Amino acid sequence: MKLGLSKEKLSALTLAAMLHDMGKTRISDNIVEKPGKPNEAEYEDMKRHAIYGYELLKNIPGIPPSIALTALQHHEREDGQGYPLGLSGKDIHLHAEIVAIADVFQAMSSNRIYHQAMPF
Repeated sequence: MKLGLSKEKLSALTLAAMLHDMGKTRISDNIVEKPGKPNEAEYEDMKRHAIYGYELLKNIPGIPPSIALTALQHHEREDGQGYPLGLSGKDIHLHAEIVAIADVFQAMSSNRIYHQAMPF
């Protein structure tokens, strides 16, 4: 609301946040649920979830294009060092930027097999 988003855009952002990792449904459970850090090949497979999510969501009637774009772009980074497209700055949809921040915060503040949660 502080960003001045309309109720319609806030609703789309909420849906995008809920569906941003939808593409993980196409990744092997052995990789998604692995109790440790993935090896390089597993990590490359896992990175494809952004593309898979976009493909799953882009043609669903009645949902805004921002939903699929958020799934595609939520691992892009301002400096262009993200994936899958290496987008930077203004090329990243606002919803994807917001979801990326929440996604990183959740990862950092959650206990994992390979790291302890960072305190707030």
